[in-house]
Amino acid sequence: MKFISDIYWDKGLRENNQDSLILEQVVTVKGRVLLAAVSDGVGGLLEGEIASGFILEKVHAHFYDEILYLIRKGKSRKVLARSFHRCFYDINRKLKQYAAGKQMGLGATLSLLLLWKRQYLIMHIGDSRIYGIRSQWLRKSPTIRLLTGDHIRADGSLYKCLGGFPYQAADAVTGKRGAKMGFLLCSDGFYRRQRSKMLRDLLNPLEIEEEEQIKRRLRQMALHAMNGGEKDNISAIYVCCKS
Repeated sequence: MKFISDIYWDKGLRENNQDSLILEQVVTVKGRVLLAAVSDGVGGLLEGEIASGFILEKVHAHFYDEILYLIRKGKSRKVLARSFHRCFYDINRKLKQYAAGKQMGLGATLSLLLLWKRQYLIMHIGDSRIYGIRSQWLRKSPTIRLLTGDHIRADGSLYKCLGGFPYQAADAVTGKRGAKMGFLLCSDGFYRRQRSKMLRDLLNPLEIEEEEQIKRRLRQMALHAMNGGEKDNISAIYVCCKS
């Protein structure tokens, strides 16, 4: 099992960057395990970088304290999802306590990917996104599929995030990954100006052989977004499964 991965993280035209990222790989007795996550502070609320950073700090700790143990014990995807739900509930409670103490509102999205063996688990809340990009030797171009759903109203406002509302359960998506498959995690500032063809062409798992390629291609896509008028923070993680 081999993963090639890298990140892009830029404040764009904003004064500060309210996006936070995690990318971790751990070798266990059950094989290699990868955790990736994107969290984006909610626009219009204060201290978005505090919210997103706190969320991923707690997710990072939970990964090492509980998730790796459950994987070593061979627990199911359903058990792993329940463990994350408990973690998110506690995160939401603590964020609301912090916000109440300062008499303000704050919140952040979370899109999380866990890979182990041939399995994946996605936990998602908000409007950051995770795409799956799959290559097949007989196809001229890879297929791309959005694996998460945006929790936004018709007017574009969020109706789900961590910290900004009473706790609402994150979406849990499970599946089997292919040997030649990529996963793109990104904030809304990254994906808003992209086209599916660009995602397929630049993030084709068959063409990715080293991390530097990912870094260059994510940067190219970010520049495309900024040249197209994007003003938000721009963040992304790409994970390419090579076996």
